[in-house]
Amino acid sequence: MIADTASSSARRATFFWATAFMIGMFAAGLLLFTDFIRPPWGMAVMLLPMLLLIPMVRASERMQRATGAASPVAVRYNRRMLAASFAYVIGFLIAVALFDDQAVSKPVAAMLSLLPTLGAFGMIWAMARYVIEESDEYLRARMVDAALVATGVLLAIGTFWGFLTTFRVAPHVPMWAVVPVWAIGLAIGQLVNKVRGA
Repeated sequence: MIADTASSSARRATFFWATAFMIGMFAAGLLLFTDFIRPPWGMAVMLLPMLLLIPMVRASERMQRATGAASPVAVRYNRRMLAASFAYVIGFLIAVALFDDQAVSKPVAAMLSLLPTLGAFGMIWAMARYVIEESDEYLRARMVDAALVATGVLLAIGTFWGFLTTFRVAPHVPMWAVVPVWAIGLAIGQLVNKVRGA
């Protein structure tokens, strides 16, 4: 009974923080892309919802412990992904804030492009390390399933949007949008795993 209560409480906390994070990122995106707050402060607003990732990861780890799905490898993965996510967003914000079409040479622009890319590489590395290090086949399979869903979502949306832009129905989307779309797909994949009970 106590374990069920702890598990239920941890699930509610995880859902709460995940929802708060998604709403915060959506709101920050609206503020940014509608020019409600001018750069560079508009970009800095993106950091506020990123802070919600910390309690979200902690609640998720509590839920994993309560449901018996916790492992030291999963904890390391969560911490690595958290660090890489912050590196991606901070690198993105710095690169955008420093970039100026007229004043930046191509070599400097290339170096600025590398800043957020390092965070994306960190995410890829964290996922690869998890799959290599996780000895529990069930937990490893869940992660691989979620990654496959994320890749499928990214391929489907990318292909569809590509045709929309080819036929001039939709605007061009920068390629850096791949990482956020894939991350959303990973969240969908993890949700699918939970719904399936896999």
